[in-house]
Amino acid sequence: MQNYVITIGRQHGCGGRIIGKKLAEKLGINYYDKNILSGLIAEDCGIAKETVDEMMEKHTSSFLYEIASFGKEGPLEEQIYLSKNKIMKKLADEGSCVIVGACADYILRDRKNLLTVFLYGEPESRIKRIVEDYKDASSMTEHRLKLVDRKRANYYHFFTTKKWGDRKNYDLLINTELGIDNVTDMLEKMAIERFGGEVNG
Repeated sequence: MQNYVITIGRQHGCGGRIIGKKLAEKLGINYYDKNILSGLIAEDCGIAKETVDEMMEKHTSSFLYEIASFGKEGPLEEQIYLSKNKIMKKLADEGSCVIVGACADYILRDRKNLLTVFLYGEPESRIKRIVEDYKDASSMTEHRLKLVDRKRANYYHFFTTKKWGDRKNYDLLINTELGIDNVTDMLEKMAIERFGGEVNG
């Protein structure tokens, strides 16, 4: 069976990382997210991971997707961005995987065996998950939640020229109010149906 990739975009607090990790484990494939990618990029560029984390938040023109193959050295932001593209494509070539965030659906859009997913949910349950499960913050308001989502939307649009969360850009849009385990099971069955294999457990 050829390698396949499942990309997961998500609203903040929808459980994307949790679902991604569980899905990868159930399918027996690799898992990557922004934190893991940042470490690989830092190693590739020979810089501190903290610098990569900071630079990956900055906007670099989307035309870099088109010049990636030329290998021209530019400002640090451009080097990091090109490194992310190179590494993500290399990881996808090396083995089947789940990738959460990082515009993976767009970067890998030309791959044949690709399943693109976007997760969304109600603010109340997302806030509860951020505080109680993620422990990313001691408190979270709906206003702050909207700001994080807006930042992700702007980042996605800048690099892809597409609208974040638009149904036209994904194979599946799923409301995680259905439950983390239920969504994970749905995606596992969808992946097996699409790419082949057997259900684990």
